[in-house]
Amino acid sequence: MKAFGFNQYGDANVMEELEMPMPTISANEVLVKNEAFAINAFDVAVRSGRFKNSVTLLFPTILGTDAVGRITAVGNNVSDYHIGDEIIAHAGTGTYAEYFKVSSANIGLRPAEYDRNEAAGLPLSGVTAYNVLVHIAQVRPSQTIVVLGAAGGVGSMIVQMAKALGLYVIGTDVNTAKETVLKLGANEFGAYDTEHVGQKFNSVADIVVDATNGGTGAKAGVPIVKPRGIYVSLTTLPNDTTQKPDASYRQMIPKKDYLDSDAFAAISLMIRNNQLHVSIGKMESFTLSGIRNGQNLVSNGNPEGKVIVTL
Repeated sequence: MKAFGFNQYGDANVMEELEMPMPTISANEVLVKNEAFAINAFDVAVRSGRFKNSVTLLFPTILGTDAVGRITAVGNNVSDYHIGDEIIAHAGTGTYAEYFKVSSANIGLRPAEYDRNEAAGLPLSGVTAYNVLVHIAQVRPSQTIVVLGAAGGVGSMIVQMAKALGLYVIGTDVNTAKETVLKLGANEFGAYDTEHVGQKFNSVADIVVDATNGGTGAKAGVPIVKPRGIYVSLTTLPNDTTQKPDASYRQMIPKKDYLDSDAFAAISLMIRNNQLHVSIGKMESFTLSGIRNGQNLVSNGNPEGKVIVTL
């Protein structure tokens, strides 16, 4: 089967077209005929060698965490899914390929009414957003949440999910993203390139979620959280918390008891209620040039939405 991967760390040019054997599934896995997948910043980070000192890769490495497709084989222990099911997959690795395998614990049925390409961009950001809100922040209806980086891949998911869960949502991002963030469902917006959002929303948030790259929103985010509120960062925690020493500072770290099946159940309900959408910035072809172009877009901080590759 055709797949795309790399044999050495580097820029997008190290990506190669490869001929790989069909994956062999275990008793708890399914085999999926790929229909579309997302190119994520995580893929770029792995390819560039950001994790090479902490994670040992076997080359060639086939990238890809998110995909949609049709099940073509099921393991002996799989009973909830069947051949022919259209699924959303949070595979962890290997979706830059015609076929991929994934544990049945890391998939969900794709609602028939949901656009295939939108669904392909959903798993990583959707599962992360769910875990942040439900497991890390343990949100409750009527709380006020401020999302820093609200127009980004995970930030936009958090805005929509928080709204669906009954929270009052304030989003911050660059001024040009204002219309986008308000359309996602935010009640208010702050532009951190034209306003002092730390002063504008000082001490209003029960929960602050910093979804900015590298935790760059901390300077504004710490003033925004209430004295005994919750501050969650997707990346690094604030260096200076002296303004709000009694707040609870929590980092998003995945855990085994954060079940993808729970997240996909909630996500599917939100999809059926028309509460969750993925913005698509660019469609690319399942070719080497398409993969390299997509990775370069993501590397450069593509602001318009997800990069999706279709097969």
